[in-house]
Amino acid sequence: MLECQDKQINILQAAAKLLKPGGRLVYATCSILPAENQQVIERFLESNSEFRLAIPDLPTKLVAAVPYLSLTPSEHGTDGFFGALLERAS
Repeated sequence: MLECQDKQINILQAAAKLLKPGGRLVYATCSILPAENQQVIERFLESNSEFRLAIPDLPTKLVAAVPYLSLTPSEHGTDGFFGALLERAS
């Protein structure tokens, strides 16, 4: 799974270089696995201090008290999806 994380982080790193301060980047997967989602975001943020998680303006039934969008078959009647909104602070 680490190889998959490395690939995903490399894609995020490449996209992040294109953003100016205040720019936003959406990271989304068709997965509910933490190793492909939250762990990727955490690793990215550890090495990119100019980015922060932004909380999207979505209905509260989709977003709980965490800054991630997480849709599951059991809760939402959808396939599994994950989303995180990253913002470049500087």
